[in-house]
Amino acid sequence: MLNSPTDFSALSFALAFSGGPMFDPATTALLRAVLDDVCADISRFETGARAHVASRILQAAAEGNVAPENLKKVGREALRDAPTMWR
Repeated sequence: MLNSPTDFSALSFALAFSGGPMFDPATTALLRAVLDDVCADISRFETGARAHVASRILQAAAEGNVAPENLKKVGREALRDAPTMWR
């Protein structure tokens, strides 16, 4: 159950519509924590950037890359080339 409108994050959206693998609850929690960490300084309203980072993190996890530091690195790299309305 959603606790607030912001609980339906970019990761939730990407997981729901990716058509990719299903992850166990622990991995899903890890992916959400990594996304939140990488996007800590990004507004929740920057949905394009957050979705871009989430999709890259999901892609890495689907390829078996689930080490937290590796996922953070993938997320940070994705953040550098993420779309933004301020560019």
